[in-house]
Amino acid sequence: MNSEEKSSIRAQYISMIICWLAYTSACMARFSYSANIASIEKDYNVGNASAGLVMTFFAAAYGLGQFVHGALCMRYPRKQIVSLALFVVSLINLSLFFGVPFGAIKYLWLVSAAFQSILWPISLQIISENVGEKLMPKAVFLMSTTTALGTFTVYGISTVFVEINYRITFAVCAAILFAFAIIWYICYKPGHFLKTEKEERQNENTNGKFLYILIPVLLLGIFSLITNFMKDGIQTFVPVILKSISKLPDSFSMMLTLVLPLFGIFGSMLAVNLNKKIPKVIPLCLFFFGAISFFNAVVLFFGNNIFVTVLSFGILELLLHGSSIAIVSIFPLAMRKRMSSGALAGLLNGAAYIGTAISTYALGKIADVSGWSAVFATLVGISVSAFVLGGVYLVFTVKHKELDI
Repeated sequence: MNSEEKSSIRAQYISMIICWLAYTSACMARFSYSANIASIEKDYNVGNASAGLVMTFFAAAYGLGQFVHGALCMRYPRKQIVSLALFVVSLINLSLFFGVPFGAIKYLWLVSAAFQSILWPISLQIISENVGEKLMPKAVFLMSTTTALGTFTVYGISTVFVEINYRITFAVCAAILFAFAIIWYICYKPGHFLKTEKEERQNENTNGKFLYILIPVLLLGIFSLITNFMKDGIQTFVPVILKSISKLPDSFSMMLTLVLPLFGIFGSMLAVNLNKKIPKVIPLCLFFFGAISFFNAVVLFFGNNIFVTVLSFGILELLLHGSSIAIVSIFPLAMRKRMSSGALAGLLNGAAYIGTAISTYALGKIADVSGWSAVFATLVGISVSAFVLGGVYLVFTVKHKELDI
């Protein structure tokens, strides 16, 4: 390997790592609220629906931002925009450390969402342009771990500080975001594959048919919405659910909740490895939805058993992360020669956060009115519906092979 090849590989790894650091730290900031939701409800004396409304504001702004930034990310000055986004999110997290009034939190989280929504489409766009075919599987796997690792890290930090002062978690997240903003500004450089990927994508677009891409993308948008409705809805309220079942102290309930992000990391690995056996993304999603339906039913019927509930939540986290990664990471990067990975990632991740916006308030409201059993009855119905919808689509593609992408 000559020096030019070594330099190229080094540049590709740097692109992958700084994208991973930026988005992982953003996930820490995003879930710092969810990780402390039980403490926040107690501190501010608010109910599940009011506490969930904060994440509804976040998800609505984040989802809308994904559509906007996905369309525009190819035009952004990457070095400046990512550093700015991380810096603003850092300041907002720091404001929660200083104890802003509860009524202001949803608006601060909305602003945070507007800046965080820059990061996913621009990260995948940079990777699609900067990373070659040989290292792309590693890039897909690395980016697939961001949400799970960010969530695990912030829940771990919260476990340490919840009995001392839960607000310290927000200060720690702010410091990490600020540090990574500086690292990005110093380390980001355009990669060597930019021109090549543009030329290959233009050649593919002239030969492709837009409609044959649009229809499965719309279906995957629905799948993305449903996946995040379940994933983030469950993740947000798990500490509250576990505490309601077992009357555990906050710190122990938080420690049990750490199981979920760990399983999410394995879900990323599962999705990447299953993709080798099931290369088409829609059949891959159907595998996940079938298994998700089963474990939602397990929680519904055996939810009073703390061991069964925690184990089922862990497996659900694995499956839901796997489904999410297949849709918003594996698929956009696999399509990079046919369309902008950043635009596709923004579209599908935007749909995901519409699901989050609906779920965090709706599931909290259902729980307030009818209890957590009604929540999981709802989740069973939704996951089964997704499985049936995907099955109908696959039957349709038997006669229309061009739609099976």
